[in-house]
Amino acid sequence: MKTITLQQLKDADACKAQVRLFEKTFGGEVEVTVGAALEYAQVFDFDFAARNFLEQAARKAYNEATAAAWKAYNEATAAARKAYDEAMAPAWKAYYEAIAAAWKAYEKEKAPAWKAYEEAKAAARKAYEEAKAAARKAYEEATAAARKAYNEATAVAFATAYLNQQEK
Repeated sequence: MKTITLQQLKDADACKAQVRLFEKTFGGEVEVTVGAALEYAQVFDFDFAARNFLEQAARKAYNEATAAAWKAYNEATAAARKAYDEAMAPAWKAYYEAIAAAWKAYEKEKAPAWKAYEEAKAAARKAYEEAKAAARKAYEEATAAARKAYNEATAVAFATAYLNQQEK
C-alpha cells in the first residue's frame, strides 16, 4: 500500500488551496490507487504530484550531496569572502554617497511623469481587462472537454507510476 500524506504536500510546498482540499477530503493521508486518482482527476493537480512524489529518495540524496558540497565550498572560501567584503566596503560607501544626490533629483523629476502615465493608462487597462475576461471565458468553454480528458490521463499516469516505483 502506498500513500500520500498531508505532510508530504506541505513539505513539497503545495498551494494552500490544494492542501486544504486534501485535508478536507482525506484527512491526514490517502492510499494511492488508479481508481482514486481517476475519481479525483478534476480536483487535484496530478502534474504537481508527479513532479514532487516520483523518485523522492533519489532527489533527497542529490539534495543532501549538493548541500554538503555547498557547505564545503562556503567554508573554503569564507576567509577570502571576508577579505573581499572588507576591501570593497569603502568603495561601495563612496559610490553610494556619490550617486545619492543624483538619485534624489531623479526621483523628484520622475514623480509627476509617473502620475501622468498611470492616469493615461487607466482607461486602456480597464478595456484590456474586460476583453481579457471575455476571451478567458471563451477559452475555458472551448477547452473544458480537453482539460477534463488531460486531467484524467495525468491522474491515471501518476497513480500507475507511483504505485510501480521501487521502494528505496
